[in-house]
Amino acid sequence: MKAINVIIFPFFLLFLLLLSGCIERPEAPVVSEQDATMEWKADGIVSEGEYSRSMLLQAPPRQGYSGGNMQISWRNDDEYLYLALNGSTTGWIALGFEPLEWMKDSDIILASVDNGRAVVLDEYCTGNYGPHIEDTMLGGTDDIEEYAGRESDGRTIIELKRKLKTSDRFDKSFSPGQAISIIWALSDNPDISQKHNVAYGEGILTLTSQGEVAAASVLGGLSPREIEGLVFIWEEEKAARDIYSSLYEKNNLTIFLDLTRSEQSHMDQAKAVIDKHGLALPEDVPGLFENKTLQEIHDRLLAEGSASIEGALKAAAEFEEISIMDLEAELAVAESEDVRTMYQGLLAGSRKHLRSYVTDLHSQGIDYQPRHLEMKEFEETVKA
Repeated sequence: MKAINVIIFPFFLLFLLLLSGCIERPEAPVVSEQDATMEWKADGIVSEGEYSRSMLLQAPPRQGYSGGNMQISWRNDDEYLYLALNGSTTGWIALGFEPLEWMKDSDIILASVDNGRAVVLDEYCTGNYGPHIEDTMLGGTDDIEEYAGRESDGRTIIELKRKLKTSDRFDKSFSPGQAISIIWALSDNPDISQKHNVAYGEGILTLTSQGEVAAASVLGGLSPREIEGLVFIWEEEKAARDIYSSLYEKNNLTIFLDLTRSEQSHMDQAKAVIDKHGLALPEDVPGLFENKTLQEIHDRLLAEGSASIEGALKAAAEFEEISIMDLEAELAVAESEDVRTMYQGLLAGSRKHLRSYVTDLHSQGIDYQPRHLEMKEFEETVKA
């Protein structure tokens, strides 16, 4: 019974982190792959061969949060997405698709197990930190077609099925092969009106393409151009992390704390592909780069950003513009599927970061004009 109509779900209460005084390195999620040989069934049991991909998303303890993890397993065909959410809690669990900024405009699945019965809500978030309400209250439809769940060994497991493309404007539309930006959260309270207090985070969920062979596929060797691009992109994500970390130390703006963590996650995603191909990386020394162009950009933007809060936000926005252009350039020449998938995820993240910085500037009455992107692409990105 859907008794909760309006749920305040402040996903990023980052002021709680200000007292911690440090930025923790998140674990890099590793996506495991296998052939989905078993028929999918909504029974709250994740069977061997039922899903084609799986990843463990983790968040460390921090002020206000005990720390926890979410195991996400999925498979898709040309019509449906099949999901299993396995969270380290006996409270509620949540997954959000494609947020515009923070939680805004995300398509949210909120679920719990109440007295042995699964409760799964199809919701939509209207603000940066909530509220989010059921699609039906906004004039949409409930598009979770099948679901089931159970609690076991202190964990909540939910299985569900929904169409890749529904007729509901409050549902995100997906396509096979798409890299989907996600956010997730856990609460130790089964009352879904209560905010999350165990863990939260973000990630990338990549759908399989038509006819794609998952675990059995053998990746071909990378071209010299792809190898060069991979190492460059890792260092570029490092430059973003180092700039935002330094700016946070100077001005304590929570946006820099949050996006420092996000850029570390991007570095880890790139490193996972780099390690998979046996490539070497430069040493991770904050503020130092082997690529001279990145060193110059880092030094220039850090100096500009250190002058004022306005300068800091503008410097960060400019770096995201540069990152978008570089990722687009690497995507244009990359041929390996794992490399392309990783770039698509990072590109979605950079576009989201640019929107966040531009929005913060606008909230202060400051108009940001693009310094590198064409005006049409810039406007499409910040208004997406």
